[in-house]
Amino acid sequence: MKIGLGKALGFSLLAFIGLNFLFIIIAETISGGLNTLFSTITADPLYIIVIFFGPISYMPGAVITALYTSIALGMTDVAALIQLIGFIVSPFVAALVAGRTGGGKGGSFGGWMLAALIGATAVAVLFYVQLAAPIGEIIIIMLSGAVNGIFYGCFALLFTKTEMY
Repeated sequence: MKIGLGKALGFSLLAFIGLNFLFIIIAETISGGLNTLFSTITADPLYIIVIFFGPISYMPGAVITALYTSIALGMTDVAALIQLIGFIVSPFVAALVAGRTGGGKGGSFGGWMLAALIGATAVAVLFYVQLAAPIGEIIIIMLSGAVNGIFYGCFALLFTKTEMY
């Protein structure tokens, strides 16, 4: 195993978790629900997994469509818009970080893909254990993680340090 894959995995996972947390905190601060968020975390500490990895369970096309529809319809809920923007920006920046730290094309793409699959697995296990979600929902979450990994992994490939030819 090359060191580039491990670096890309670690740094992209760190960037993804940090940006997700940042966007959730900003959105909850704007909406006035920050106390409720921290009360929920206090009552159910596993909820932090949803905060850290929740955006990976949404397909990129669905997020882009929701963002476009919200803007086109003149949605005035700024907190929801910021959260939707975070659903796009967090994996994008994490994939860029993976691309820059991966060392090569395989390490860059593989690092982000593993980070996306780790996040999807964490959310799927949480849903299965706590909510007793049906297997169909678990499969959809895992499929969404794979689609996010492939979609944003292309951006990781674009930003590798190596030549593209």
